[in-house]
Amino acid sequence: MTEVGVEEFAITVGKDRHVRARWRGNGEDGGELVIDDLRRRTIEVLIELLRGNRLTQKNELILLGEHLFVTLFGGLYEESFNGAGRLFKEAIGDVSTEDGEVSQLLRVALALEAGSGPLAAWPWEYLYVPEVLGDPNTGFFLLQRANFVLTRSLPLSARERVMNVSPPVKVLFVALSPRKMPRIEYTRVLEQLVRLRDQDSNSRIDLHVLADEHGPDGQKYENLDESEEPRTTWRSFLATVDRFQPHVIHIVGHGRYVNPGSQANSESDTGGQLAFRKSDHTPSWISDQTLAAQLMDVRTLRLVFLQACESAEVGAGNPYQVISGLAQWLASRNIPAVVAMHFKVENLLANEFACTFYENMAQRQPIEVAMHAARRQLMSGDEGETGRGGFGLPVLYLRGSGALLSPLESSPKRTVIGGRPSASGEYARVQFERVPMEVSVDLERPVGPQRDLGELHAAMEKLERAPREGGALRNAPSDRSAR
Repeated sequence: MTEVGVEEFAITVGKDRHVRARWRGNGEDGGELVIDDLRRRTIEVLIELLRGNRLTQKNELILLGEHLFVTLFGGLYEESFNGAGRLFKEAIGDVSTEDGEVSQLLRVALALEAGSGPLAAWPWEYLYVPEVLGDPNTGFFLLQRANFVLTRSLPLSARERVMNVSPPVKVLFVALSPRKMPRIEYTRVLEQLVRLRDQDSNSRIDLHVLADEHGPDGQKYENLDESEEPRTTWRSFLATVDRFQPHVIHIVGHGRYVNPGSQANSESDTGGQLAFRKSDHTPSWISDQTLAAQLMDVRTLRLVFLQACESAEVGAGNPYQVISGLAQWLASRNIPAVVAMHFKVENLLANEFACTFYENMAQRQPIEVAMHAARRQLMSGDEGETGRGGFGLPVLYLRGSGALLSPLESSPKRTVIGGRPSASGEYARVQFERVPMEVSVDLERPVGPQRDLGELHAAMEKLERAPREGGALRNAPSDRSAR
């Protein structure tokens, strides 16, 4: 697979309705958001149409995308751009492909500061660069170009944690489908994760499944007994997370949005909710804030993938509003990466998107590159889906950049002083050439003498076996003339 570099163009939207942009060493430039009452109401009407799958024509999506562009950059054309728009125009012109291959991605990193209000829920993934006659770098949706990816970030409520981990990446797959609710379709994504786990490669996936129709190893139960205790209760989910300590949690299930004063509010919180199972297999609605509060304390967690069921509970509100809200809660609570379906997308395409994303993640691609590949796969579907703009439906909240799996790369030779002294009393200078291999120590587990010594001994034994097995360290010619 071609290695793709990532360069960042940072856009920050402040609570003072000021936008700032930063790219390379060109400093920072900005201006005021263009968001009068008429523009705001127009965008919100278009968003409601998009949310209800009624914004399907390309010219309608362009209208939405141009309104978003003007809001950030001050105008449709260069003479009316603010400072951020002028810098963005320069960055677009600098990104190019070589021989049809994408060698460099421009990651447009949109940061929404606290107090930016409803702007956080707007579909910035449909940003459209207005067409200028004769200019090839205009007239396109940002995310339909092979060289661009857009990510979001929100203010942190805790100290930022690093992205990458040593293999295996521990993936907890959760399928929530209570009784008396439409069955959810998740088998294709699960089969992909099982395949990645079982294949003989460096992907190194450790998978645990929490579902009522499949066992922890991902095997489907032949004879499902509904009288048994459900496996997807809120309590069992928390216990599994605590025991497994996942790096990735993928949740697919039913959601609803409860307004204050509604009948559904009689026994639960208002706002977004996900349906776990009660002991009698009926829905147990857990609020998005409760779920986010529990997950933010899971120190191993690096990525959450949220997938709403296409067929929502009638009259319970849009499930994608739930997923969008939950994604924002998680992104502001120190989860480095959150992937969510912002608006409604067919299950078939959502599953295809997820499969492509995990395929690229397992190949040690940066998260934004995996997202980019999955979005492009979504775009290559049937013409009707592409026409209505399915490419803009998935959202990525991301902090920083990098692969989830630590790369296996050769590093330069390192010279160390050690061993026994020579006859002249000098120590030999020995060069070791590092060859890719994996020796993992779980830094997330509690520190203690027994754990440290045990893991150190295991690592040393692996290193000692390496020369005999063609492994990690090879002696280079020694130089005894240097101290």
